[in-house]
Order: sequence, then structure tokens, then C-alpha cells
Amino acid sequence: MPGKPWNAKEKKLLRRQVMTEARLLAEVRLDGRTLNAIRSQVTRMALVEKRASRKKWSVEERRRLRKLQSEGFTPREIHEFDLLGGPVRTRWSITKQWGRMKLANRRRSRLMKKKRVWTAGEQRKFKAYLRRHSRTQTPEEIGKVWAVARSTVARWQNALGLKVPREAVVKMVYSQRKQSAARKRIQRASKRMWEVRRAAHEKELLEQRKELRHRDPPVSEQVCTDCRRSWPKRRSFFHIREKKISMGTSRYYKHRCVLCENARRRHNDRKRRKARTPKT
Repeated sequence: MPGKPWNAKEKKLLRRQVMTEARLLAEVRLDGRTLNAIRSQVTRMALVEKRASRKKWSVEERRRLRKLQSEGFTPREIHEFDLLGGPVRTRWSITKQWGRMKLANRRRSRLMKKKRVWTAGEQRKFKAYLRRHSRTQTPEEIGKVWAVARSTVARWQNALGLKVPREAVVKMVYSQRKQSAARKRIQRASKRMWEVRRAAHEKELLEQRKELRHRDPPVSEQVCTDCRRSWPKRRSFFHIREKKISMGTSRYYKHRCVLCENARRRHNDRKRRKARTPKT
């Protein structure tokens, strides 16, 4: 009965089904009320939490997404390694924007929509190939050989009892090559982002130094042992080291500026990670 006001009895029954019995809206039943009417009344009574509004994609985010696509990254990699920066985006949100901006490979999309029609002889050869190579080749690699989707290969492997555990698939040569290429792309992207942040930090420090040098009396400075540049002796330019002595605690500025300290720390972290990575 559209347009009919809700009475107290209906509201009480609605509240009991939604709040007390924790029913889904699709399972709520009220005589004479449609699902759309129930959904509207639930919203008016604030019985369910209102979904937060979606964050609009800024021009900078779209530009960065287009750049990552040109470098070969997929929506899954962009979401997994947080390469986009800015507001947190789900993988689904990135994928949807990917489609709106027409960044997907149209040829691949068309191929995915086309269903493969097997001939009798061709299907028999494909099954024989699966039996011979499923232990040494990944589903994606087999799919490339036969020009079929990876999901198609996996489905046939399941049907024939040839499914290989994922732990074994990731150790195959093809998977190792893909992982190595992905790591290199991620390292390059991480280095570029770090260099951008470092340049912005350096610009900020140079502006602060210029202001401090115009003060009267001038702020004392210290030369960095690595970059040989003179910086004001302030916490924003040099880290402070504390040392326990007999008289208490001695505090002094480090000999390297914060820029060189950060670069040195990044270099040492990469060396430690490289040393821990087992050689294959």
C-alpha cells in the first residue's frame, strides 16, 4: 500500500525483526509493505548504519593510476602494495575506475568473453597435454600455449584430477620468473616514490635554512659529514643522540643531516633484506 503512513505497531514489528532477530532486509516480512518500503523505513528509523559516501577520484589519483597501468601494474598489484597512495581504495574500487578510464586491455576483454568451442580431436589433444605437463607448467603457462583462459585450464585440471597444489605452482619456473619481474617493478616504483618524498623534504629544509639564516642573532650551523652541506643545528635538520654518562645523560647532534641519515638507513635496510632473501 504505497503512501500509507507507518503506525506504531508496524514500526515495533519492524524494529524487532531487524534489531532483535537480526534478519536481513530481504527476509523481513510485513503485511502490505513492499521490500522498497521496508528499506526506506529502516533508513528513516536509523536501524542500519548508513554507508559512507564514496570518495571521488581526484585528477592526481587518475593520473597516477594511468601511469601505473602504463608501467604494467594490475589493479590487484596496485591494491596489494598500496602503490596508489592517498585515500585507501579497495581492489574493487580500483578495478571499477580502471574500467571507467578504459585502461583495460580491450582485446583481452573480448577474448575472455568468447567461449572456446572445442572440436573432438582438439579437446583430446588438450587433455593429453594436461596429463603430460600439469606437474611442470602453471595453468597460466598452459593457457598461453593453447590460447585459453587460466580458469579454463584450472577447470579441466579439476575435472581430470590433475589439480596441482598452489605451493607447487608458485615454485615452478614460470611463476618464479613472474614473481621476480613483479618484485623489480615494485622496487622501481618504491624508489621513485621515495625520491619524490625526499625531494619535497629537501626543498622544505632549504626554505627553513634560508629563514633561519636571516635571524638576528643567526642560528649556529653544522656541516654534514656525508653531503658536506651546512645546516642549522636544530632537531629538524639533525637527529639528537643520547648517551649515558656518569653525570647523567649527554645529548648531542649527530654528524649526518636527516636527509643523509634517511638515505643511509634505506641503503642498510635494503642490504639486510637482500642478505636474508634465500638464493634460488
